Amino acid sequence: MKLGIIKSFKDIDPLIDSYQKACDYCGVEYIVLDLLEDNWIDNIRKADVDGVLVREKGNIQEYKSMYDERLWVINKYLKIPIYPSWHELFLYENKRMYAYFLQSHNIKHPATHIFYDKKRALDFCDKIQYPIVFKTNGGASGSGVRVISNKNKAKTYVKNCFGRIDARLAFGNILWGKYAGIIPVPKIGMSQRHFVIMQEFVNIDTEWRIIRIGKTYAGYKRPTECGYASCELMEYGFPPIELLKLIKKISDDEKIDSLSLDVLVSKDQQYYVTEMQSLYGSFSLKQCVVKGVSGRIVFRNNEFIFEKGSDFFIHNSNVLRVKDFIDKLKMNYYSNQNK
Repeated sequence: MKLGIIKSFKDIDPLIDSYQKACDYCGVEYIVLDLLEDNWIDNIRKADVDGVLVREKGNIQEYKSMYDERLWVINKYLKIPIYPSWHELFLYENKRMYAYFLQSHNIKHPATHIFYDKKRALDFCDKIQYPIVFKTNGGASGSGVRVISNKNKAKTYVKNCFGRIDARLAFGNILWGKYAGIIPVPKIGMSQRHFVIMQEFVNIDTEWRIIRIGKTYAGYKRPTECGYASCELMEYGFPPIELLKLIKKISDDEKIDSLSLDVLVSKDQQYYVTEMQSLYGSFSLKQCVVKGVSGRIVFRNNEFIFEKGSDFFIHNSNVLRVKDFIDKLKMNYYSNQNK
């Protein structure tokens, strides 16, 4: 068996390297394929791989569109299985799509409203209760999230997105970052234009991240500060069974290979799914710790069981992904998906 590993932008090379280390760990042959090459289709054809491992960079919309298009070609035209699947990668860093997904699958989430029309968005600002949460379509670790406290600020945000005179003059809402960690700089290439995402503000007690990769489950709590999920301090324990059942049902029903759910727990102990991603940071081996012991959770004999072990999530959890991909390729799991 031979796998391809998709390479693209330089700043995600460390993540590609973790795929290579995972393949070495699993003893599987691989070749690195550059998705940015002009002759990328010919190169992938000539590589003659059984499947392709993917890591995306989705913080800029044009990058995201490139991945969606080229991975579609690999999977649907060249008939090569990709991991994670195209379906779940289409949802990756796409807050509009997973809002639609959660609503259409009747999964409890903060009420989310997406507008592509300026007047409808401004009218909605007159009706809603504040504070309200505005989100950009991409952005990890809370980037692109703004909690807005009143109608005037909300309308200013909307007008910036759609343009005050004409859509062709829209500068968009521009995120700011710091060059060298010191100098404020505008992230003009990541500006949000021509749509807005507004989400109900939930008074949060804490937040769970629930993970499934193949047969492995995990989870941990992220305590929150300032009323929204942004804290990096982690708390560990056996995740709520209700949330483990939820991620199992979603991934089973939709044939999703790799999935994380971010679930807010409100002050009245209600669960709200806010994000779902197929690729996510797991540089720490502590993805699941129960009573001070590292391990993972598996579903066996119709129940969720903790298994101790310290190396399940090595190499950014990619050993789990490579093993799951190999198992599925061997059992022809993808054979009917490309017909």
